[in-house]
Amino acid sequence: MNQTVLGIDIGGANLKYATACGAAMARDFPMWLKPEQLAQTLTTDLRDRFPELDFTSAVMAVTMTGELADCFLDRGIGVDHIVRHTCQAAEALGIDDVAFYGVDGFFHTAEQACQNPDLIAAANWHALANFVGQEIAPNALLIDIGSTTTDIIPVLEKQVATNARTDYDRLCQSTLVYVGCRRTPVCSLVTCLDYNGTSTSVMNEVFATIDDAMLLLGHTEENGDDCCTADNQPRTRVMAANRLARMIGLDRRSIGIGQAEEFAQQIITVARQRISMAINQRGKHDTWVLSGHGEPLAEIPKGQHHLRLADQLGHEVARSAPAYAVARLRAPLQP
Repeated sequence: MNQTVLGIDIGGANLKYATACGAAMARDFPMWLKPEQLAQTLTTDLRDRFPELDFTSAVMAVTMTGELADCFLDRGIGVDHIVRHTCQAAEALGIDDVAFYGVDGFFHTAEQACQNPDLIAAANWHALANFVGQEIAPNALLIDIGSTTTDIIPVLEKQVATNARTDYDRLCQSTLVYVGCRRTPVCSLVTCLDYNGTSTSVMNEVFATIDDAMLLLGHTEENGDDCCTADNQPRTRVMAANRLARMIGLDRRSIGIGQAEEFAQQIITVARQRISMAINQRGKHDTWVLSGHGEPLAEIPKGQHHLRLADQLGHEVARSAPAYAVARLRAPLQP
């Protein structure tokens, strides 16, 4: 009997789910605000999204980055918490087989994961690159731009071609860039904004994020029901303009949509430059594989051959790519 493989990517801001057969979903989950709700959230999400599955015959493959959330004193505590809550959810669903992906490219038991947290912590980039090498492009540069970070991972002969294993290592090598398409604070990208011919210093406050710039330039859609913003006000162009105006001590009374769009272009330009600099450090690659919903931040040189995971897998699965990756990587192990 073929078993269903459920992949889960447990992040600091999002939870992503996918089966090896291509059913997927993603949802917001601010780990730093409610870590104690993780097990119940996982249980409810899986029951609601995959009601047709017989969980008692399912296998769970897990990767994570949520251990970095500042609600945990250190990564070891974070890994232990996530492992325990994942196992609680699996038990509630009747799933006996749970394994955690490590940066060594192998799956590990819950006990092994807790004993070796640095092996399990922040491993979703490795899982995605491993999957890309196995199933999408054996030689490529994976560029995965998410809500918070960008991963730039070379793949050679189907293998993850970097000796970096921790976030620290990857920051040193620029294979991890802390620029994403939604949560990056504007003040972390620019020190000044040009307004009325004057270069004006921005305030070192999280009055606005890159998501406001993305909204104003049409790279992402408005959602008036979504208030996960710097000021907890709706994700609309009007409110985004107001948030960007605050970066230089002004507000909607003096900054219109057109002027806010100019701010947005300046911000996006710097974000693209940061990512491009890191990509250039990896040298030339015949193929780029673009992943993540922050793809508009990737500047693709003329003539550069590239593939989009969204085209290869479909938008919904691509949005949950690391979860799909661990599901696919574990699927061959099944009888």
